[in-house]
Amino acid sequence: MRISLIVSACVALIALAATGCNIVTPVAYAIHGPEKVLPVYEPDPDRTTVIFVDDPSSKIAQRRLRYSIADIASRRLLEKKVIADVIDSRPILNAATQERYGERLSITELGRSVGAEIVIYAVVTDFAMSIAEGTYVPTARMRVKIIDTALGKRVWPDSEGGHLMEVRIRQRPDTTGALSVDDRLALEQELANKAGLGLAQLFYKHEITESVLGGR
Repeated sequence: MRISLIVSACVALIALAATGCNIVTPVAYAIHGPEKVLPVYEPDPDRTTVIFVDDPSSKIAQRRLRYSIADIASRRLLEKKVIADVIDSRPILNAATQERYGERLSITELGRSVGAEIVIYAVVTDFAMSIAEGTYVPTARMRVKIIDTALGKRVWPDSEGGHLMEVRIRQRPDTTGALSVDDRLALEQELANKAGLGLAQLFYKHEITESVLGGR
């Protein structure tokens, strides 16, 4: 039955191509399915990993949102079986916070302090409602690196600045005016949730229709 459907679709594709019809793309989609977005890096699934969302410029007002980003990304990577063992991000966030009262630790040292072999290190560079032409376009940007704590160095990407990732929430009719405190908090949480999903999507293959990533 499946073979017959594929043959029929191919015949239709040839006929449509001969007539120059613009329905060729939907037919091709029906045969091959949606386009896939490939991972930018494939972590070792057997190495204990922690996600550390850092915010040295205080772009995110509430620390809980940093935890949300890391937690959602961690859960997604576990769900997709990208990594088998992910450490909760609270201890590394706490360790980084305590640096204020003592010697500043490197990312390698922070990772080792919580028992992680790998640190997915995401530095927040933007987390804002991004008002443009009177509308809200909530945008989050992070620069992402993979740190191997055993080697004590960055293993991805080659660029010292890290891999730039971006997610946005499309402007909606209910966000064109001034935001109430509750609305702003809800929108910031939604943006953090999407940033966490986008962070995870960097590391596994997924359908382009599911991707929240921009600026890859």
